[in-house]
Amino acid sequence: MAKPECVLRLAGSYRQFHDYLSHRHGVECAKIHEKYGILKYQMAFNTTSTRTLAESMKLPYPVSSHDMEIEYYFRDVAALLAVSADADFKRLHVECEPYVDLAATSVTLTWIEVYLEDGRLVNVDKEGKSAQPSFQELADIGVAEGPVAKYY
Repeated sequence: MAKPECVLRLAGSYRQFHDYLSHRHGVECAKIHEKYGILKYQMAFNTTSTRTLAESMKLPYPVSSHDMEIEYYFRDVAALLAVSADADFKRLHVECEPYVDLAATSVTLTWIEVYLEDGRLVNVDKEGKSAQPSFQELADIGVAEGPVAKYY
C-alpha cells in the first residue's frame, strides 16, 4: 500500500447568498483554481433547514450559524498563494465584498486524514491499523514564505 500523501485543507465559513455563490462565484473561482493545481474546491451550504435538522438531532455541540463553508484542498502552499495573487480571483472577491461579513468570517487550515472513501476503507493496513504518517511528520508544516495577496 502506498503511503498517504499530506493534503492540506483551508476552509472559510461565511454568510452569503446561495444563488450568487453557486451559479457565479463558485464556477468562476473553480476555473481559476484549476489553473494553479488546487486539488479540490467545494462549497458546503448550511441553511435554516440543515441547522434545524442538526438541532433536532440534539448533538452535544453548538450548531454553526455560518451560511456556508468554502474548502480548498492542496498539497503546495505556493499554489494557494498564486491563486490569491491572480487578478481575476481578486476581481471576483471585490465583486462579492458587499455580501461578506468579514467580522463574522473565520478560517481553519488543517490536514486531511482519509479513512473511508466511496464507502470503502482506505489508509488502513492489513493489521487494521492506520497507515497515516505520525503526528510529528504531519505537524511539521512550517509557515508560508509570504502572505496571501490582499484581495478585499
